[in-house]
Amino acid sequence: MVFLARANANPDPDIAGSPDLIQAPPPRILYAAGPGDVVGQYRDLLQGKQPPFQIAMSFSHQFLDACDASGAVVHLISWHTRRDALPLGRHRVENRPKSALYFAGGLRHHLGVLSYGLTMVAQAVRNRATVVIADSGTTHWIVLSILSLFRIPVIAVLHNALWPAGLPSMRRSDQFIFALDGWFFRHVAAATVCVSPECERQVRALAGTPKGPVYQCRAQYREEFLSRVPPVSDHSARPFRVLFMGRIEEFKGVFLILSAAERLQKELPGQFIWKIVGSGTASEAVASQIRTRNLGGIVELPGSLLNEEKALETLGWAHVMVVPTTSRFVEGLAMTAAESVLAGRPVVVSSVVPAWEVLGRAAIKIEADSADSLADAIRRLALDAGVYNECQRATAASQFQFYDRSQGLGVVLQRAIAALRY
Repeated sequence: MVFLARANANPDPDIAGSPDLIQAPPPRILYAAGPGDVVGQYRDLLQGKQPPFQIAMSFSHQFLDACDASGAVVHLISWHTRRDALPLGRHRVENRPKSALYFAGGLRHHLGVLSYGLTMVAQAVRNRATVVIADSGTTHWIVLSILSLFRIPVIAVLHNALWPAGLPSMRRSDQFIFALDGWFFRHVAAATVCVSPECERQVRALAGTPKGPVYQCRAQYREEFLSRVPPVSDHSARPFRVLFMGRIEEFKGVFLILSAAERLQKELPGQFIWKIVGSGTASEAVASQIRTRNLGGIVELPGSLLNEEKALETLGWAHVMVVPTTSRFVEGLAMTAAESVLAGRPVVVSSVVPAWEVLGRAAIKIEADSADSLADAIRRLALDAGVYNECQRATAASQFQFYDRSQGLGVVLQRAIAALRY
């Protein structure tokens, strides 16, 4: 039986009497999502408040909008740290925090991962869900295989890769989990949605032949916003302006940026200026390092982007953006790399950032964990106008996928659900 019929489809008179196609009830979906404050976002919308500024379109909004069109009933659960819930028409959104065990180390972490996964399984059974969608990071994938005992299909969504690109862990514990992941994708996952080719490769590497179809999606953006970013300044303008936007965390490579800035300042004084925009647990340490290394004149730490005007100003300021994620982080795509290209700026990415593959010649890939590799790439872009202009012109060729709603998560998930059969 077709699991989900399109709500706007006209009944075919030849099959009007078919209960499988015409009278099928709408699917009941449990979606175990990521850490975003979905309740706060929707409460603000219901109260007419301006939601917190985001450059990209919210994944949860994309999905619920698609479900409104299809007639599906959704219980969407995030693991935001503030416990809260909100009815939303026929849907329900909920923040259900993970326990402290999840954020511990060693065996305690795995117990926390297991326990949270079991709460999702129990909730799906209570809801009598007809399909469960789970984002990477919810639990170990193998935990969700329990749902097969209740004939509830699972769709896996990989926002993160399974290991840093090109660097699979050799630790026995990780290899054991990879083996379990492979079994899950080979025998349980009714469909898998990946945010990048790298994520799909890793699934296929573990599973051999996945049980269900594997789809790719792309983050989606509002064209009317990014089209307002000012054009790139003349390449010859000095100082050459380098921008980082994202979480201020060591694993995002922020200290590599400081080392690259320090080296280039010694070699080419006054030729480069940097902005590290965002917030995170390393913000104070970065500010301290800027003072200690006497980089205050060339490195700015302005905090997070609060509104559209500030975002447009910041993106328009840059000659180039950098995404120097370290090998300690499992990146799925790196949306800030896409945002650089959508703003018409070349982007320098580390080798563990899968975005380089979908951004083409607009992205320059460097060695992960290497401040020298980062500095060399920035120097090359600044001093070689031919290289810079080639990368900058290439940004246009990779933009369409991020404006193509058919590649958005909501539409791709609806496609995956529609492909499910009893």
